[in-house]
Amino acid sequence: MKTRLILLVALFAFVSTSASAQFYNRKKVAITEVVDRSADHDISEGTKTFVRTALTDAITNSEGYEGYATISFISLEANFDRTGNLSSATLSYVQKQMMEYVLVAEITPLDKRTVLLSARIVRTSDGKIVASSSVRTCADIDYLRSACNALACKLVGAI
Repeated sequence: MKTRLILLVALFAFVSTSASAQFYNRKKVAITEVVDRSADHDISEGTKTFVRTALTDAITNSEGYEGYATISFISLEANFDRTGNLSSATLSYVQKQMMEYVLVAEITPLDKRTVLLSARIVRTSDGKIVASSSVRTCADIDYLRSACNALACKLVGAI
């Protein structure tokens, strides 16, 4: 009886340790504002906010990841250097927020009804792009959410 009790307690301790370790080892991903790549910058703020929120939800709902869209990026243009990579000041800021990765998303209109959603995940420790992908979809909100889910799935599968 005593042996069974000890084995039961040991099993419980192992399961609770595994569950808590899985919770605490989640990768933190900061999601920036969505970059509008249209010629006239005519993507609505509502659409960009929707895409950012959908990507945040998709990252957060991926096992082992936490998405953060609440980090304030003062000026999105100032976040990138001449090559289009995240600036060292931005990476330093995100590191101070305890984020391991930054997701940078872009939306580019292809025609009146179709857009290209592209995103890359950058590791904050060294600025290296660790995952990059894109999805072509209808610009309608109903299609954007599933496109964001597909995009996030491709990205987190690579890191």
